[in-house]
Amino acid sequence: MGIALRIELRQQQKLAMSPRLQQAIYVLQLSGAELEAYLEAEAEKNPLLELPSSRSHNDGFSALEALGDAETRLEALHRQIGLMRLPVHVAAHAKALAGELSDSGYLRSPVFELADRLKATTCDIEAALAAVQACEPSGIGARSVAECLGLQLKAQNRFDPVIETVLDNLILVAKDDVAALATKTGESESDMREIFAEIRALNPRPGAELGPVPVLDVVPEIDVRPGEMGMWHVALIEDALPKVLVDQTYTATVTKTSEAAADFAQKNLESAHWLIRALDQRANTILKVASAIVAHQFAWFESGDIAMRPLTLSMIADEIGVHESTVSRVTAGKYLNCHRGTFELKHFFTAKIASINKISEFSALGTRARIKHHIAQESYKNTLSDDGLVNILRSDGVDIARRTVAKYREAMGIPSSVVRRKKMHPQSG
Repeated sequence: MGIALRIELRQQQKLAMSPRLQQAIYVLQLSGAELEAYLEAEAEKNPLLELPSSRSHNDGFSALEALGDAETRLEALHRQIGLMRLPVHVAAHAKALAGELSDSGYLRSPVFELADRLKATTCDIEAALAAVQACEPSGIGARSVAECLGLQLKAQNRFDPVIETVLDNLILVAKDDVAALATKTGESESDMREIFAEIRALNPRPGAELGPVPVLDVVPEIDVRPGEMGMWHVALIEDALPKVLVDQTYTATVTKTSEAAADFAQKNLESAHWLIRALDQRANTILKVASAIVAHQFAWFESGDIAMRPLTLSMIADEIGVHESTVSRVTAGKYLNCHRGTFELKHFFTAKIASINKISEFSALGTRARIKHHIAQESYKNTLSDDGLVNILRSDGVDIARRTVAKYREAMGIPSSVVRRKKMHPQSG
C-alpha cells in the first residue's frame, strides 16, 4: 500500500490571550501593595500616567523599591521548586503549599484538607509536600517540630532508629531526661547526651533562614459592616483603591509637535485607558467575590470561626459567573475589614466535614474551633482525650474520626491530653 501526500484544510478554534487581557489578569491577582508597585513601574514607562494617591512608605522608599530589594521567602521556594523536574500539576501544588507555610516554615493544614481545597488527590499533595521539604533550608515544610528536626538530620545523613526514637519522645529531651531515653533506646547516657546536644543545635524555625519578607502594609480593600434587618453591608474602601489619572495637557502639547510624537502620545493614551479599565474591572470583581463570600459566611461575622460554613472556590465562581481561577486570584492578597479585624479573603474558604444527619453543614475551620473551645473548658479531672473529643463532636452532629481530631489538634499546636494534664498538675507526672 503506497503512502500518499495530500493537503487538508481544517478549521480549528484556539483561545489566544491578547496583551490587554493578560494585563487585566495580572492586575487582578496583585495585592494592594503589589499593585502600587506595579503602577509606579507603569508610570515610569508612560509619561501620561499620574498617580496622585500613591502611598509612600515611612522610610522614604517607594512600594516598587520595597518589593524589589530582596527575594521573599515565597520567591525563594518557588525558585527552588522551579528547578526540580516535577510533573506540571505537582509543581503547581508545591508552589501552592509554599504559600501555606507559617513564618517559621511549618505547614499547619492537614494534607487531606489541602487536597480537598486544591481539588487534588492526597498522593499528589504528598508528592508536592515532598518537593517543598526538599528545598533549602532543610526542615522547611514540616508539620511538626519532630518532623522538622528529622528532615534536618536526614539531610546530614544522621537519621537512624535511635534518632527516630528520640524525636518521638521530644518531651523527654525538653525535660533533659537522659536516663529515660537511654533506657528506651538502649544507648549509654553519655551517647545520649551527645544526641541531645546534636538535636539542640538544630533550627526549629527554618523559615526564618530564608530571604527576608518585605514588610508591606496590609491595606483592606473591602469594608463589611452590619446593615439593616440582619444583613451585612459590603463596600469597596475608596481610599484604599489606587487612583490613576491621565495627563491630557501633556497629550495635547506633544500631539502638536510632530507626527511621530502624536503617534507616541496616542499609544500611551490607549495604554493608560486600558490600565484604568483593568483597575475598574479588578475593583468590581473583588467586590463581587467579597459580597458572595459574606453572603455565604454571614454566620461567621456573627459568631466567629465556630460558625464557619464549608466553602470552595468553585461555589463562588459558579455563583458570580466567573472561572474558578479568577476567584483564586481575587482571594489571594486581598483583605476585608470588619468588626472582628482584618482578614484575607481566602480565610473564608474551608473544607467540608461530614455530618451525622447528612443535613447539617460543618467546616474544617469550624470543627477546629470547636475542638479548641472544648479543650479550653476542660479541667484537670476531666482532661479530654481525642476519643472524648470525638464523642462530644458527634453529639454535636459532626461525623469525625479520631485520627482527624488528632490531626486538627496537632495542627493547632495543642498537645495531647496526657501532656495537658501534666501541665495542669505537674506532680501527677
